[in-house]
Amino acid sequence: MQIFILTWSFAFLIVLINAKTDIHEYLNSYHSVFLDIFFQGITFLGDGIFAVLIAILVFFVKGRKEGVLLMSTFIISAILAQGLKNFVFSESMRPLFYIKAGELNVETVDGLKMHLNHSFPSGHTTTIFALCSMFALLYNSKRFGILLLLIAIITAYSRIYLSQHFLQDVVAGSLLGVITSSVIYYVLAKKKNGLTQIIRLKSNIIDKRFLFLTPKQFNYS
Repeated sequence: MQIFILTWSFAFLIVLINAKTDIHEYLNSYHSVFLDIFFQGITFLGDGIFAVLIAILVFFVKGRKEGVLLMSTFIISAILAQGLKNFVFSESMRPLFYIKAGELNVETVDGLKMHLNHSFPSGHTTTIFALCSMFALLYNSKRFGILLLLIAIITAYSRIYLSQHFLQDVVAGSLLGVITSSVIYYVLAKKKNGLTQIIRLKSNIIDKRFLFLTPKQFNYS
């Protein structure tokens, strides 16, 4: 957590004292075919589909508690991020807007679908930081935590490299993701009764959905 605070504070200071277009041009000063492919792949780690798949996998493989916490973290952080993007900061424009306006001179990745608006905060960054933070809280390992932070930072940078977001967007997304996961962990994980009820509810829903697959549901007569 201390490393995240230091990293976030440094990035926040950069955002405060520099124009976002200047920061974006500096962070996008080098492109290559390999990095184009790499960051197009790594950015998927912040996608909602990936988050859901990870939560389901953890639910069945590792444990219901961990799976429910991860799914809850993703859902709530996604709702908050999308609410801010679409209702509070709906006029926040992405780098593509400034590129078309001639105010930003950076390379773009060929064939990549780029968005024009709803820039703040970064949804992908919110998701990856929310998931990585929850994993770090659940397993409480310093080495694992550092690895998770690196994964989250690289994923967040992919949004800048691909010119889908500015630095300020990913800084806000990272903070939103960490705060959301921390609140959910300390509210649900510390209140075992509340988490148990949620787990039972989720389990019942899953059991009912897959009930038709059990032999009892078939009439062999």
